[in-house]
Amino acid sequence: MNYKLEIFFDNLKTFFRNLKDKIVYGFKYADKKKILIRTGIAALIILLVILLIRCGSGSGGISKKEYKNTMDLAQVYADKDEYDRALALLEKLLIANPKDKKVQKLFDEILNKKKAYDNGAASASASANGNTILNPNISVDFDASDISNAMQSALDRQAAENQKVLERALAEQSRQAAENQRASQQAMEENQRALEKSQKAMAELMEKQAAQEEAKKQAEAERLEAEKAAAEQKKIEEEKRKKAEAELAKKNAKLKAEIDAVNEKIRLGKTALATGNKEEAMDYFNQAKALLPVSDGEPEFSASKESEMAQALFEASEKDGVSAADKNYYMNQAVTMANNALAANPKDAAAHNILGADALDKKDYNKALDEFKKAVLYNPNNYLYYYNLGKTQYILKKYSESVQSFTTSCRLNGQFSPSRYNLGLAQLKLKNDSQALDAFRKAIDINPRYEKAYLEQARLLSKRGDNNGSVNSYKKVLEINNVNTTALMELGSVYYADKKLSNAEESYLRALSLMQSSANYTLTSFNLSTVLFEEGKYSEAVSYAKKAYEGKDFIKDDKAKANIIYNYALMLEKTGNKDAAITTYAEVLKYDAGHNKTKINLGVMYMALTPPDAESALTLFKSVYNADPTNFEANNNLGSAYLVLEDYKHSIQYFQVALKLDPKNNDVRYNLAKAYTKDGDYATAKTVYTDLLKADNSNWDAYLELAKVCLQCNDNEGAEKYLVYLQEKNPSYKKSEVQNLLDEISK
Repeated sequence: MNYKLEIFFDNLKTFFRNLKDKIVYGFKYADKKKILIRTGIAALIILLVILLIRCGSGSGGISKKEYKNTMDLAQVYADKDEYDRALALLEKLLIANPKDKKVQKLFDEILNKKKAYDNGAASASASANGNTILNPNISVDFDASDISNAMQSALDRQAAENQKVLERALAEQSRQAAENQRASQQAMEENQRALEKSQKAMAELMEKQAAQEEAKKQAEAERLEAEKAAAEQKKIEEEKRKKAEAELAKKNAKLKAEIDAVNEKIRLGKTALATGNKEEAMDYFNQAKALLPVSDGEPEFSASKESEMAQALFEASEKDGVSAADKNYYMNQAVTMANNALAANPKDAAAHNILGADALDKKDYNKALDEFKKAVLYNPNNYLYYYNLGKTQYILKKYSESVQSFTTSCRLNGQFSPSRYNLGLAQLKLKNDSQALDAFRKAIDINPRYEKAYLEQARLLSKRGDNNGSVNSYKKVLEINNVNTTALMELGSVYYADKKLSNAEESYLRALSLMQSSANYTLTSFNLSTVLFEEGKYSEAVSYAKKAYEGKDFIKDDKAKANIIYNYALMLEKTGNKDAAITTYAEVLKYDAGHNKTKINLGVMYMALTPPDAESALTLFKSVYNADPTNFEANNNLGSAYLVLEDYKHSIQYFQVALKLDPKNNDVRYNLAKAYTKDGDYATAKTVYTDLLKADNSNWDAYLELAKVCLQCNDNEGAEKYLVYLQEKNPSYKKSEVQNLLDEISK
């Protein structure tokens, strides 16, 4: 229709309405000739239409209302950045009246806005073609004044549709967030279990290293106590020897003089040894040897004197502060004289004991075993010989025989606590915990300040689950020696096992305060970081995990070292330092390429990147799977990775295996259903979702997704059932999305 004609019809419409009202009003009360009047009105209207068409066909007029509506609509379009539509409307007005300043001004304003909006792009050309198709059935009563209202209605509808789209997007985002939360929670639980396992391994390593350290202390303490016992035993042996010599000297004065001369030289030699004058000592000992053999009592007398001098030299080699060179000198001389004694008398028990001690020092354990056996054979009443035999058997892992030797030593001398203590150690190796505990307690009864016996008692009680008894024993150790770092470390572990975190923290901190950088410092820092993290002291936990990490080179075992690095990486991940965690996790694999938990965690972190690095994650998950196809985490995460990569067939395959490994895991079941849905297998997805809801009837995500799957299967009735149930049981759950789906079903 010609634009002028459009304006004409608008004017014509208004005119007819007014005219009709006047005519009808004028004849409103006429009672006669109504039909004639109405006929006349109709004829008059037709006549007027014909005249107006003829007169108005060349008019350029437009109603004020139409003009205003057009201007307003153009402004609405401009405000919504729909500049082309606004300019097109204004062009029509300018074609009708090119001199309209108001239209020109608005046109220029909108054109400038468009240019600014397009950042300098050329202004769009607007079509001003006024030709259109006129509907021949158009009603004379058509009212174009509502065009702005219609436009607003259209905009409202679009806004409503946009709102629906937004709600669906938000609902999907919410569902994805919930799924991520579930996955994150599951990962946290798995990590916690891994952390506890790692800590257990570290505790075992710490106990092993502490035991090694204690063994050194034990050896020194036992050496001192053995020295004391040896002195007592020596006194007994000397009295026995003197008695035998006195009996021998009674035979005649000449023999007595010979014996006295030998003994005097030996006495002078011992005195020289006591002052550290080894050359003078050996000179006297050699003079004594030159006086042998005596005229009677041979060869036993000469053997006993050689054995006596050998014992004196052996004791000199064992003294504190003696140099390595002197120790070696004394021991070599002692061995020579012991061999001389045995040449004279193969049954000299003391000489066999010295040779056994020398072999033990040189780690020739089989020779030591043979010599100590001969010592107890030729002197079955010497508890120290049995004690030495028991220690050698223990070293050779002959624990049952060791128990017998220590038991005999205890029988021969019930007050020698080292035999009781070592009996307890041997019983431990045979897993006779009750007998071991009894031996340690008897050692404590003999020596109430037996530090090592309390320590072993504490360990046994902890093993039994008697944490209170264990704590008391550790405290006893610390009463005796308040700088015993081993006791402090292990006490911290007992407190941790008993969930007394603040006590554990205190014990670990006390231990660290007494340590230099070392393997134990590293392990204690590791354990302290775990305690602090559980206490919620995250920054401190990371700090001590870092200290353990920095001291990892003190740990010689690569797998133990990997656990320390893993712990640090885990702490970094849990405290949000993702980049550092990824780097540190990667370092774990340098020391333990088979550290599967690291591979899983690192893969999960790759999946959480934006965008996800699913390929790298897939490589790690496959590595774990290849090592152990029954690994639940490997299968579950492979399913997730393939789901992201849109390889739904493989995703389904691995989720199926994961579900077989953990049939009660509804998160896996949900993801499996999701994979079936993505693969277009709606019927199977429907079955899996249904099984899931049988196991977990409050899984609202599953109800919603099942409803969507039902819609894909053209099962509107089923979809409606699940959606209505969802509305009834959890009205606030994704309210808009649920209602939108119900509205779609009802159409």
